[in-house]
Amino acid sequence: MTLPTAKLHEPQRSMIRFLILGGIGTGIQYGIYYGLLGVMDLMHWENQFLTNAAFSIGFVVEMVFNYFMSNYYTFGTKPDWKNAGGFLTARAINYGLQVLCLNILLLVTTVSEEWAGLLAILIAGIANYFILRIFFKKKDENK
Repeated sequence: MTLPTAKLHEPQRSMIRFLILGGIGTGIQYGIYYGLLGVMDLMHWENQFLTNAAFSIGFVVEMVFNYFMSNYYTFGTKPDWKNAGGFLTARAINYGLQVLCLNILLLVTTVSEEWAGLLAILIAGIANYFILRIFFKKKDENK
């Protein structure tokens, strides 16, 4: 089966695939975060540490999913130590930006935890494609 994006040229194809995968990844991360916030609310646990922990758990699950899908679907590469190191470096930067955005939104604005989490994911995700593209280039693109 040929996917509609297969007819596009690089880098348009990887950009569209990145956006699709980013939407799915955002759904995974935010779904876990939102679900854990619901559990914390039921248990009457309210503090910023637990909010950050819920956000981090969602991030880690999404990161594992995203690594393999970025290789196979977005960039058409295979997992290896080089792109794994690059991916983890890029995601560490992305995670730092996400948590920074989350905490700034929670401390400085009146945005709810639910919206702050989603906004933090979206704000930090904008630069992620360009950082990851450096590490996921196909071998023939490096020449």
